[in-house]
Amino acid sequence: MLNPELDLDALAEQYRLEKRLRIKDFLEAEVAAKIFQYCQESAEYRLVYAKDGQNVAMGMDELAKLSASEKKQMNLEIMNAGSKGEGFLYSGYQMGQAGDTEDEKLRFLHEVFEFFNGDALISAIRTITGETGIVSADAQYTKFTPGHFLTRHRDVVPGKDRRVAYVYSSTWGWHPDWGGLLQFYREDGSPRDAWSPGFNILSLFDTSHIHSVTYVAPFAQAPRLSLSGWFRGEAVPGVEREVWNVKTNLTPN
Repeated sequence: MLNPELDLDALAEQYRLEKRLRIKDFLEAEVAAKIFQYCQESAEYRLVYAKDGQNVAMGMDELAKLSASEKKQMNLEIMNAGSKGEGFLYSGYQMGQAGDTEDEKLRFLHEVFEFFNGDALISAIRTITGETGIVSADAQYTKFTPGHFLTRHRDVVPGKDRRVAYVYSSTWGWHPDWGGLLQFYREDGSPRDAWSPGFNILSLFDTSHIHSVTYVAPFAQAPRLSLSGWFRGEAVPGVEREVWNVKTNLTPN
């Protein structure tokens, strides 16, 4: 799956400059094309958002059963949290052990995750990042559409040993004015620079970087598609609570 023409040593030199990097043409072209197609057609997305400091993943069938007033109240709570620099809203399909399915497209999406968690890619990521203690990866397919966002945060969670965050972007024809940018921030919380979604691009960055996904505009004409997660070391036994996004506790600018 990995593009055999990648120069891992050259990428490692680039990563060392700022502990972040974008790698174009990361996977073989045929694999990238299938991901782009299948994550739209077969990924079983759930609506993911924050409520009272906890992560919620709501199935689309459950969402459809909510009344208009319930949906309005839920959206109001999500937007109020977002206005304070807290929370997130997007569609996500969590990876893990692939269950039995007759959907070949869905099986392929799980095979991609297994590759990201396999020895060959883990070895390549160790070489690029210098993080020799990386032993595994986790991931979810995400789809950001108009109104979705992910506020400022770091990806550091005690006990999880997240070493490097990654976003494999599988988005075609994205216009930066549509939002959905991977935005980086300085330590004082002020904006630094941003990376626009693209096709077959892997973004890697140390989990200490403050970042967000900017609000997707109502006029966005396509979904922002990606596979994202963390390359990890050994998690600390006894720490079970998973938190996808951690507030930075920075004051707004």
